[in-house]
Amino acid sequence: MQNIKEVELLVLVTTVIVLLLGITVVVLFSFFQKKKVGYITKQREIQQQFEEELTKSKIEIREQALQNISWEIHDNVGQLLSVARMQLNIVEASLPVNQQEKIRETNDLIGSSLIELRSLAKSLNPEVIKNLGLIDSIQMEVQRFNKLNFIKTALTVVNTPLFIQPDHEIILFRILQEFCNNTLKYSKGSSLNIELFYLEESLHIVAKDNGIGFNTQEKSKQHGIGLLNMKSRSKLIGAQLELTSVLGEGTQLSIKYKLPEIVVKSFNG
Repeated sequence: MQNIKEVELLVLVTTVIVLLLGITVVVLFSFFQKKKVGYITKQREIQQQFEEELTKSKIEIREQALQNISWEIHDNVGQLLSVARMQLNIVEASLPVNQQEKIRETNDLIGSSLIELRSLAKSLNPEVIKNLGLIDSIQMEVQRFNKLNFIKTALTVVNTPLFIQPDHEIILFRILQEFCNNTLKYSKGSSLNIELFYLEESLHIVAKDNGIGFNTQEKSKQHGIGLLNMKSRSKLIGAQLELTSVLGEGTQLSIKYKLPEIVVKSFNG
């Protein structure tokens, strides 16, 4: 009888020890698994932060380059054309009347080129865009396209515009500018319509041309780089970007930008 009790006690103690060991193993496994998941999550956050900073730096470099180009066009090229116009005026005055008309036509052509260059310089300069705001900057681009007579462009604004922080407005404008430039170069379309839908806490931008379209599955160099630039910019401000195209029917860009919560709270507060 004594032996049976000792055996039962031994079994009980062994069972308790095994259970404790099992619980310890499970707790340790859970602990290390949690640490592992936390480490992986942290590494992903670091990688994402690094990619965002890299994208931000690239965009800042591009903006600085565009600003430098803008200054070069406005100050240097613009100055040279202005000097050329003055010299033509001097030459025109010294020529017979029957030859002055040709000089005057050339002078007018240089004047038109000067206006177009200055308009282009404004669209490249981030400081000008920041001062004008998103709508006026897009309108300036629309007017420039219409003056070129390559494609009929129109802008429609629906509802009351929301305040969007200037650096985000520049990014939204650059995305749209990239699409418009690609449309001008490759679409072979006759019209480009841009619509800005201002909702309660978001902005929906739709731009569509009636060009030849392209196969979005084919990663051509001309469309691939442009799309990559647009996606990297939209990701930086948390916007959703979608580019769709149908062969023979045109291409459409859709941008859904939601105001940051801190901005929304400041409006509602």
